[in-house]
Amino acid sequence: MVATPSIRMTSPSESLSEYLRSERYEALIRVSQAIGAHRDPKDLFSAMATEMHRVVQFDGIVVAQYDEKSNEILWTACEVCSQQGPVSPPDVPADETITKWVYQHQEPLVIPSLDREERFPRMIAFLKEKGFQSVCALPLTTVHRRIGSIAVASKRGDAYCEEEVRFLSLVADQAALAIDDALNFEASQIAQTALQRKNDRLKLLLEVNNTIVSNLELRDLLRAISASIRSVMQCDGVGVALPDREGKHLQVYAFDF
Repeated sequence: MVATPSIRMTSPSESLSEYLRSERYEALIRVSQAIGAHRDPKDLFSAMATEMHRVVQFDGIVVAQYDEKSNEILWTACEVCSQQGPVSPPDVPADETITKWVYQHQEPLVIPSLDREERFPRMIAFLKEKGFQSVCALPLTTVHRRIGSIAVASKRGDAYCEEEVRFLSLVADQAALAIDDALNFEASQIAQTALQRKNDRLKLLLEVNNTIVSNLELRDLLRAISASIRSVMQCDGVGVALPDREGKHLQVYAFDF
């Protein structure tokens, strides 16, 4: 008698779970591709939120950076899905924010019921005022630095199970890498601008020095200096006025515009 191998039937709920899991990891790829295409943190956030919304239920999302030196929170983005445009979080000390807690502990913080949460009183009051019942906040961290947090909020209680948190942690890792790249790019641009300004000023000093050597007439000298200053300082006009012999009045010797 030949033994017949048993066949395990997959329940509809298991099939749905596998489908959702597959959809989520495809969404994670889309999130990675979408946020990798943006340098500006706010554009990056918008692209990320759009992709996340396809597979994660949330009614609000917040991205925040924490500056450890100044002990201040920078709210990169804060949106309530039912409202148009950004929302301003309350002005509270960093020590009273969920962001700093997540930054310090470097682990997700799930609040299944805001009604039962006793920490962060002013932040909780703000969230409840917007109609939220539960929150999941995750650290934004790379191997190079800690950045801040990303949090999603729901108008349903106990909205974020372990599987949801695992997926959101993967999204947070991708977001942290992209935000870190964007911040590095911004810092590089600032450094390049500062270097260009320094070079422009050195060029101005050289031009003024050459002008002094090659011009013996005072008016010609001041006109040349005014033109050089206007070019480097990128202003609309530069004038030079000197006191008269009595020292009572100023006389304009050069004006470049």
